[in-house]
Amino acid sequence: MKKKFWTHFMLMLMIVGSFFFAFKPAAAQTGTTVFFSPDPATVYLNGTNSQVVDLIIADAVDLNAFDIILDYDASVANIQSWAHGGFFENLMCIKQENTPGHLWIVCTQTASTPKSGPGSVLKLTFCGTGSGTTPITFTQARFSNKDSQPVWPAYTNGTLNTVYDPAIIIPTTLSGSFELQGRTDRGRIPVTLSVGQYVGQGPYTVPTTNVSGNNLYFPNVAMDLYTVSTAQARYLNITPAMGKQIALLANGNILPPLKLLGGNAVWQDPMGAPDTVIDALDLTLVSGQYQQTGASLEGDVNFSGRVDIFDFAMVAGNYGLTSITAYAGWTP
Repeated sequence: MKKKFWTHFMLMLMIVGSFFFAFKPAAAQTGTTVFFSPDPATVYLNGTNSQVVDLIIADAVDLNAFDIILDYDASVANIQSWAHGGFFENLMCIKQENTPGHLWIVCTQTASTPKSGPGSVLKLTFCGTGSGTTPITFTQARFSNKDSQPVWPAYTNGTLNTVYDPAIIIPTTLSGSFELQGRTDRGRIPVTLSVGQYVGQGPYTVPTTNVSGNNLYFPNVAMDLYTVSTAQARYLNITPAMGKQIALLANGNILPPLKLLGGNAVWQDPMGAPDTVIDALDLTLVSGQYQQTGASLEGDVNFSGRVDIFDFAMVAGNYGLTSITAYAGWTP
């Protein structure tokens, strides 16, 4: 009987002990923090296009392992590579996931003394992918102490800026003189410079103004090679596909004068792509709206507010022209 009693008694003690072990709270370590250095960090798209950012821990107490998940905007930067920072040693990693915008690293020390104090947990080499700013966010920051208990330190998210070094890519200017056939108003012609071929800034779009002389001005453009295009309704345009390029090297860049030829009433297809020929479709549209008045009539190719003989004359005079033939002699 006594043997049975002691057997039941010991079994109850084991169950109670297991209960308290299972529900033992995570180690507090309320003073432990994790953060990034430098913060904010800067990546220069030109010059040195990388920046090492340390993931730092401070005021740690007897830690052995970590489970870190970071997220950021991959359109601004990528983690090109990562390395252990040296705070922990003899690490064995069971998770090493590095995809654009996401890093997940899980590692533990083997046969090493638990670590305390401050130090670098990870060294992250960021490479810029596009100008902008992204937070570097701790989606998870979990550590384990020497007793295999979880430790959740306070964390501070970081910031990464991807910019162009103005000491290397010097801002410059571009001006020019644009006009429209059959119109005295020279304003509001949309002119675009594409994304720069080498350092990737842009695109830039500005409208012309209704002044004499140079009526186009780009005030602050990075030195680079750009493709020039226009998007003037009811006219033949310079399209990006024509490859009209200009190299901007210093202040005072000037485009040669350009007159856009009118009569291209159907100047875009239904998908918004540029129409580059004056043909029967344009004549049909103008004839269908003949004698109509209004501000939004595509048949009003000279923007007079009325579809009349002058619109017919412009379409007929330029009939058969394409953007390529009309502007073959214009070289930026």
